Amino acid sequence: MESGLTMKRFNFKRRKLFAGPHLLGSLLIVAGLVALVSPLVMEEQASLEKVYGVGVGALLLGLLIVTTYKGTLIDITGGKWKTYVSVCGFKFGEWASLPGIHTVKVIATTYLQTNTPNGISPTLTGSVTEFVLAMCGSDATPLFSFIYTNRARAVEQAKRLAFNLGANLDIPERA
Repeated sequence: MESGLTMKRFNFKRRKLFAGPHLLGSLLIVAGLVALVSPLVMEEQASLEKVYGVGVGALLLGLLIVTTYKGTLIDITGGKWKTYVSVCGFKFGEWASLPGIHTVKVIATTYLQTNTPNGISPTLTGSVTEFVLAMCGSDATPLFSFIYTNRARAVEQAKRLAFNLGANLDIPERA
C-alpha cells in the first residue's frame, strides 16, 4: 500500500474550539487582548497595573482553558494506548497494552441536536451527521471509537489505522 498511510502514533483530540469551555477560553483571550490594548485607545480610568493585571490574567486563564482537552493516544509501534488529559501540551494518563484490532470501520450516524441555553453558546436545533470510526476486536465489539464531523477525515484515518494495525477495513458506501 501507499507509504502515505504509514504512521507511528494515532492521536485523537476531543475538543471543539468554538463550543463549551473552549468557547469561554476563546472569549477570555479576546477580553484579555482588549484589556491590554484599551489604554492605547481610551482615556485611563484605572491604574495601568490593574488594567494590565486583568488583561494578562484573562489572557492566561483563556490560554489554559483552550489548551486543556481530553484525547486518546495509540502508540502503534509500541503496541500501547492511553486516554489522556492534556494541559498546556502535557499529556497525563496511564499506558495500557493495545488489544488485538480485527476491523476498523466507519459508521455514519444522524440525529437531532438541540443546544441547551447557557448564556454562552447559541441555542440551535438541527440535524447533525457524525462519522464514528470504530476499532473492533475479533468479536466485532468496538474497543475504541472516535467521532468525526467530516466523512473524508474519518475515512482517511480509518484507512491509515487499518493499514498500520493489519486490520480489515469496513467502510459502507453510505458512511
